[in-house]
Amino acid sequence: MVWGVRRIREFNGALLGKWCWRVLVEKESLWYRVLVARYGEEGGRLLDGGRTASAWWRAIDALRSEAWFGTNVKRSVGNGKNIYFWSDVWVGGVSFKERFSRLFELSVDKWVLVFDLFHLGCGVNGEAWKWRRSMFAWEEEQLGELCFLLQNVILQVDKEDKWIWKLEKSNAYTVRSAYTCQSAQLPVVDPVELKLLWQKIVPLKVVVFVWHLLRNRLPTKDNLLRRGILHTDSCQCIAGCDSMKTVNHLFLHCSLFGTIWNCVRCWIGLSIAVPLNVSDHFSQFYFGGGRSQVQHTILNVVWFATVWEIWKERNNRIFNDKESSVMRIVDKIKSLSYSWLKEKFQISQLPWLVA
Repeated sequence: MVWGVRRIREFNGALLGKWCWRVLVEKESLWYRVLVARYGEEGGRLLDGGRTASAWWRAIDALRSEAWFGTNVKRSVGNGKNIYFWSDVWVGGVSFKERFSRLFELSVDKWVLVFDLFHLGCGVNGEAWKWRRSMFAWEEEQLGELCFLLQNVILQVDKEDKWIWKLEKSNAYTVRSAYTCQSAQLPVVDPVELKLLWQKIVPLKVVVFVWHLLRNRLPTKDNLLRRGILHTDSCQCIAGCDSMKTVNHLFLHCSLFGTIWNCVRCWIGLSIAVPLNVSDHFSQFYFGGGRSQVQHTILNVVWFATVWEIWKERNNRIFNDKESSVMRIVDKIKSLSYSWLKEKFQISQLPWLVA
């Protein structure tokens, strides 16, 4: 019997992935120093080399950014002396440089090491944070979220930092596991058409938030648990309903926040059953008001305002220890919806909104 590779592209990627792994773990080797001399290094990462780079190195550099490799590589934190705080992936599945891009742009020291940052103090008012200017309110919210992620990180001064390949018990990269991972991946199906999310009268930050919400990319407790940031006993819903705080639970089925949707549906006169997931809820809400484009837009904006206020209430309870009643949150949703809709519609088109 002749054995062969059924998927050449995936097998080739797995072989190149071996070199990506060696780039991470063999930085003291002679061949790595040769690459540094030829292409340069910044923040512990080899540069792409531009047009002068060889085809071999361009392929490796491109593969380093592919999801199947990046999501399966994890930095095990020891003393933090070899981990760049912003650019390395060491908490969760994405670097803080990407996750908190605005904070990275504002930071003075973009190549600070984890050890140095923790030594100076990384609380909200810690000395480690040095910014180019004063922060806006929404940037301070991001800093609070970042500090929350760092609360459970404990440096181990007697251990070195190391890389872990999550697909093997040995924590070392293997071509077999990389090939199996790529072969098992299914095409990504977009749950909601992007054009339905784009509302010019809604602030861009809210549109981006909803985009992350519908793709389950928010830092909810279940996502933080899956990334190894939180422990299981820290993942119960903030409302105290003894359920794992997933996106679907938080925004739809929570005993507290689910009540908000009941009030909103009564307010706008919409009668629909609550689906199991957020994507279906968005589509159902969008098309639930009939065929009029005006109705679609109005319901879309109300949905945006509702999930935005739910998320803000969740953050207030976690970071500021402040709570609002259900009716107070609903009033905020009404006010926010009106402030957005009045830019495009006349009051006569929104009699129920100001009732």
